[in-house]
Amino acid sequence: MFPEETEVALKKLEDSFTDVILAHLNDPPTCASPMREKLAMIQQAFRTNPDAAKTIKGELAKDGRKPMFDVEHMRSRAKEHLKEINEFMQGMRVLCVTTNKDSTRMWDEYAQQHKGVALRIEANIAKDSKFQRFQPVIYRETRPPLHDDTLEFIAGGLFGDHEARIRAIMEKIIYSKTLKWQHESEYPLAIPVAKDEKPYDTLKYHPEEITELYIGSAMDKSDKEDVLAKAKALNPAIRVFQAKCGADGAIAFEPSGNS
Repeated sequence: MFPEETEVALKKLEDSFTDVILAHLNDPPTCASPMREKLAMIQQAFRTNPDAAKTIKGELAKDGRKPMFDVEHMRSRAKEHLKEINEFMQGMRVLCVTTNKDSTRMWDEYAQQHKGVALRIEANIAKDSKFQRFQPVIYRETRPPLHDDTLEFIAGGLFGDHEARIRAIMEKIIYSKTLKWQHESEYPLAIPVAKDEKPYDTLKYHPEEITELYIGSAMDKSDKEDVLAKAKALNPAIRVFQAKCGADGAIAFEPSGNS
């Protein structure tokens, strides 16, 4: 949930709670009732009596006082929150592509040791293609916390745009991976299944968006003929390239006479 351990994050939230309210003294609360009404009363009290914030902060800092946040409750709530996100993610369809068409490792792992193909996708902007929504993955040492800044968590929860915050969290989940995947140079396309829409495994697209076909260097002749026939039937203008593996293992592509 947070960049810090839960105990540290909750202490930080508790110490800065009044500061967050003061920073948003004239912003309308966006949290749910009854917290929204309580927060509005606190804002009014702080505006009427500026010393009230100092008094409250002093009370919160006293030793022996019961903590504002319960650590175990927050851990439990975090687990529930992550469960809710995971359940929501089941309604997403994700297609991952790469810019590394000449990666030997990608051909080994995703094209049956060079027996498969690679395709070039070019979004048809005039037809408002879904393919315009590809975004690059950000590779990090570790998966990022849902909230980069602990104080933003509480400020956003009390005064922020909740739909925008949810979108930002979803994008962070979808477009973040650890460094061990960096060689893939991924560009995911994430599409939520709309309400009452049937789940699907194959994304519809415009035939002219599949502009290039790259034939694996180890593809069988019969498979190549079959793939070429299907590609030409789909898009007669498709450009075809044959992959060649050099002595050093590097992959190069030559225009095919079937293009």
